[in-house]
Amino acid sequence: MKLKKLIPILCLFGISIFTIIQFFIIIIPFRLAPVQSDVIIVLGARLYGDKPSPMLQYRLEKTLTLYNEGFADTIIVSGARGDDELITEALAMKIYLMNNGVPESAILEEDHSYSTYENLSYSNAIMKEKDLKSAIIVSNSFHMSRALMIAKRLDMSASGAAAKNYPNIFLTTKYYIREVFACVKDFMLTI
Repeated sequence: MKLKKLIPILCLFGISIFTIIQFFIIIIPFRLAPVQSDVIIVLGARLYGDKPSPMLQYRLEKTLTLYNEGFADTIIVSGARGDDELITEALAMKIYLMNNGVPESAILEEDHSYSTYENLSYSNAIMKEKDLKSAIIVSNSFHMSRALMIAKRLDMSASGAAAKNYPNIFLTTKYYIREVFACVKDFMLTI
């Protein structure tokens, strides 16, 4: 087959795969229902110095709602310290949750992870160490499909709870597009 004929076919194939993955990224959060679990895992996101970014704050607000409604008695806060961050994401989340009424004894810190895969892999190790069998994963809706895919690959018993996205439509669109490529990368990583 000539190269000129192959290029449009490959482009069409790539666009089709992109569209299918994007469909699942968009639709899965609408089908999520958190299930009573042993632990809530809140995935880290950017800090501004030592304060949660709006995206992380939405995740923490969702975590507080689940905790206060009795979905789990324990919370794992997961995230290391980025180059421009003053403290670990885990510590910033712990402080935020404690300032909003969660006792320190209910919070476990995982502060070594720099990716979603590491967030869940290291949190899964903590769960095994503490004999916690099931989890609710909390992240923003654009991130939930990938987080649940990774959890499944790690044989975690997990449901999901999607926090709202940042209200800036351009930034949110960027995250949804980026997530397609991140899903492919993490799928390959966890084969």
